[in-house]
Amino acid sequence: MFPSDSPELALLSGSSYFELQTTTHGGRSLFATTDIAPGTRIYSCEAPSVHIIYRDYRKEVCAHCFAYSASDHAPSTVGSSRTWSVKWSRADAATAWFCSNSCKDSWELDEASALLMVVDTLLTKGQARTRKRFKSPEEELKVKFMLPSFEPDDRSITQKVIDAAWESGEALVASGAHLTLYYSTLHIEDMELEIARSLAAAIVHRYCDEHLSPSDSTSQTTCNRSESWPQLLNLQTNELCNIQTRPYMLNAYLRIYVFLSNTLPKYLRKYTSTVREVLARDTGNAFGIWDGDRRDEMMGWGIWVSASYFNHSCMPNVQKRRVGRELHFEASRRIHAGEELCVSYIDTDLPADQRRRELEESWFFTCRCLRCEKETTAGMCVRVAS
Repeated sequence: MFPSDSPELALLSGSSYFELQTTTHGGRSLFATTDIAPGTRIYSCEAPSVHIIYRDYRKEVCAHCFAYSASDHAPSTVGSSRTWSVKWSRADAATAWFCSNSCKDSWELDEASALLMVVDTLLTKGQARTRKRFKSPEEELKVKFMLPSFEPDDRSITQKVIDAAWESGEALVASGAHLTLYYSTLHIEDMELEIARSLAAAIVHRYCDEHLSPSDSTSQTTCNRSESWPQLLNLQTNELCNIQTRPYMLNAYLRIYVFLSNTLPKYLRKYTSTVREVLARDTGNAFGIWDGDRRDEMMGWGIWVSASYFNHSCMPNVQKRRVGRELHFEASRRIHAGEELCVSYIDTDLPADQRRRELEESWFFTCRCLRCEKETTAGMCVRVAS
């Protein structure tokens, strides 16, 4: 059990259907405190703590409720343009698009919204400033050794190696002339820019949570969210498992850190430690933002902190679905008091070996749910018999 003032309990206090417990197999998890009928909404997460909509989808996805203009349920007024008609724009900021004026009005109530659009423009301009060519092979070699580099099959990754790599990044950011040269030749890739945008969103939200509140303003605008920065930090970190599985990602993370440290406005740069803290928790805790109909297009991703406390099973008893900005969790069958509440992280129609491989590669655990154990045992029997 957890102390009454713990971040987890404060976050999950809105439901009478479950309690948070520590397990021997999956860290922290939710367990039913009462019998639950099928179709019962067990819990709702109001909005993601951090999210990003890919730049290619910005005109097609509502900046507030994530409605997709190409969805089967989109109004006929959208037409073949697949673009929402309501927008927010400012000379110094990126444009935000909305499915309705009510979504635009709700979006504007959050002080972070306009600041995010300003920062988004700064990042786009910053990417263009990283396109400088090297003057000579010697300069290229000099830049190459300013930060450590890791190959896809690198087997030397330990927590100590990761810590040392981040220390090298921090030293480069503080180096002045070296930083200027490195930054100008970074050649930030488009997907790195998307990751930078999501991290910048986390930085902006952290800044707003610390500097703006209803008491600071006479208006109705606020930066308060249902899930706070300390609660996000309380999520399980997967940094070591992630980098050991994909060592090359550490190269990208360090590049993005340097990029943000030299692109963000000065008053936000004090929060660049947020970069590593979010990256350590993003993998294994983020959810894709899908088109909502056939799930054949992923339009971005987000972290709904409280949603991460639902563990996985290949025989889930809880269904997760997104309704606007919210994630709803509903009982998919009758659940008895004491049962662990589980959703599925993956396509459960896959064979057991593929399911386990996907979970090991993306969530860093071997699934030992009853279905996986049964199917694996059956598969072993077939191989022995043959």
